[in-house]
Amino acid sequence: MQNYSAFMSISGIIRSISDFSNGGCVKLFSLIKNDGTVTDFIVDSTTYFTENIPLREGMRCTFFYDANLPAVLIYPPQFRAVVGVPQNRRGSQEIKVDYFNSALISSDNTLQLNINGYTPIFMQNGQYFNGDIAEHNLVVFYTDSTRSIPAQTSPNKIVVLC
Repeated sequence: MQNYSAFMSISGIIRSISDFSNGGCVKLFSLIKNDGTVTDFIVDSTTYFTENIPLREGMRCTFFYDANLPAVLIYPPQFRAVVGVPQNRRGSQEIKVDYFNSALISSDNTLQLNINGYTPIFMQNGQYFNGDIAEHNLVVFYTDSTRSIPAQTSPNKIVVLC
């Protein structure tokens, strides 16, 4: 049983956005972190953005990537973005991107989901997801959680990364 999240995140300010490949359908986002280091993210049609707003240079954001995928050994580091989160959100909503097992516990054992009939569950394209969310990679939006291990929460919204 793994005790680490398969998804890692990096936050910073978008330094530049450029075409990467496929005639402009794949973009390269260059992100500068607070410590001055740079990380590049490849963004394509499979990247899920939590808000339906175009990102631009100078915006603060967080990108999540799959740490289990191979990465090229170059500088700056370059990863394929799985989820993009603009940091213009108001409030104290938390976002967790991870694999959740059959008990709806995250792979790093830090969060357990308590789902009720009112929890909206969507696919990446905005359509309702009617299947079982267990044993999927999920984007979980929540505000409150318990102080137990793992913390428990009733999410505000879930997006299934099919």
